[in-house]
Amino acid sequence: MFKRTMLRFACLGFASAALMGMTACGSSSSTSGSSSVQAPTAGPSKTVDASGKRAVVKESAIALFEQGTKQAKSNPAAAIEAFKSAAKEEKNFAEAWYNIGLLEQQRGNVSEAKEAYKKAIDMRPDLADSYTNLAKMEIDSGNYDEAEKILLSIVDDKNGLDPYNVQANLNLGMLYRHRGEEILDKERGGVEPRFSMTGSENKGEIKNKEAYDMFAKAVVHVRRALAGDSNNIYCYENLAAVYYIMNSLEVARLVTEQAIIKYNEYNDELKKQLEAGRITQDEYDLKAYTPKDLSAIYNTSGLIYLANGEVSMGNAEMKKAVEADPNNVQAMLNVAGIAINVQDFNLAYDLYNRVLALEPNNIEAYLSKGVAARGLNNTDEAEKIYRDIIANHPEYPQAKFNLIVLIQEYYLKVDEARQMWVEFVDDPVANKVIPGRVLEAKNRIKQIDELKEQMRKAEAQQAEFERKMKELEALEQQQSQDEQPQPQE
Repeated sequence: MFKRTMLRFACLGFASAALMGMTACGSSSSTSGSSSVQAPTAGPSKTVDASGKRAVVKESAIALFEQGTKQAKSNPAAAIEAFKSAAKEEKNFAEAWYNIGLLEQQRGNVSEAKEAYKKAIDMRPDLADSYTNLAKMEIDSGNYDEAEKILLSIVDDKNGLDPYNVQANLNLGMLYRHRGEEILDKERGGVEPRFSMTGSENKGEIKNKEAYDMFAKAVVHVRRALAGDSNNIYCYENLAAVYYIMNSLEVARLVTEQAIIKYNEYNDELKKQLEAGRITQDEYDLKAYTPKDLSAIYNTSGLIYLANGEVSMGNAEMKKAVEADPNNVQAMLNVAGIAINVQDFNLAYDLYNRVLALEPNNIEAYLSKGVAARGLNNTDEAEKIYRDIIANHPEYPQAKFNLIVLIQEYYLKVDEARQMWVEFVDDPVANKVIPGRVLEAKNRIKQIDELKEQMRKAEAQQAEFERKMKELEALEQQQSQDEQPQPQE
């Protein structure tokens, strides 16, 4: 539904580093003449000396390494074998093991990737990107504490490998953002922040200090990432999102505007380099931002407009987000949410189907499809969806809530709904996952009881009125009979 997806505007923005070359880590966001940035060092290791200079590598190993680099995009499996051959040819070839780890990670082979990264770290303990990518895998597995520990080992001011490492700071910032959102979700008890046509009901600073501190830490690290790469669109994307969550709407708006400016400046500079022959077309294609990279920014921009009550502008921005990236699920959910809010159930129904085509197991979209079907008076389909979720996802009590709403408000089976509300209130899963909805259920029970009491009183009053009317009619009849002339004897 609309209210829930309004906060679910974007993923955390974690990303892996690019394939690295012989002496450097690739940077997809640098517009300098060089195509790479020197890897950070922390003193001598098995592959570099105290100055950070790479030890001499056999020509045969270099040839195999370059072969793997060329094959990485078109044939990852062959590239991995080439890098393994290079590592076998040259002992302590950390860069080869790093690239093996990256390709295995991209293929979803977590254990193989971790093993390769650990070999690279053993050879080059200063190789920050290996740590960053290990942290990314811990994040994907939900091991946030371990990920935080790894990332801090990179960006710590005193002992970190590279305190201004762009990706490590960005990922750490988003990890703190994720924690802050979890705190707010728990505080709301499963009840989403409400929006109306006049704007957010939650303007102003976040009052939960624990959540605020997490978001403040997120800002610090994302800004530090920007200090390392002022053209990084993903930093602006996530910084705007954090400011939006913190209700600093004017600042969030400025960040989204700056993101678009940087997007254009960055691509313009790359184009100049291409035209001047300083980079190749392949390098341009690898580094240039595409409209898809602005999708999340448009989505956040739309949320800011909505929070200020500018629904049409917000809707337009979110539609731009979907146009820029037709696979942006959060933007589609938001457009669908607005459609539900203005009762354009046909559009919402279509969008939820599109989301489910991309993410068949997206329970939120499936439940919302039921809401759209209900709005189209397809109550049988809505009920089927709710009951399907209840049967297969007992951990998702939102479906039970919506089913009872359907029975109460659409089927008008008030007594049946009341009994179901009582059971819902006693449901331990609902109390744990969506306590806010449990409170609403209690209020609904109270409202039903009050309504029934009012109806009982009304019926009693009606019965009393009818009794008095009958008494009056009987009295009038008696009076009429008494007034009739009596027959003379």
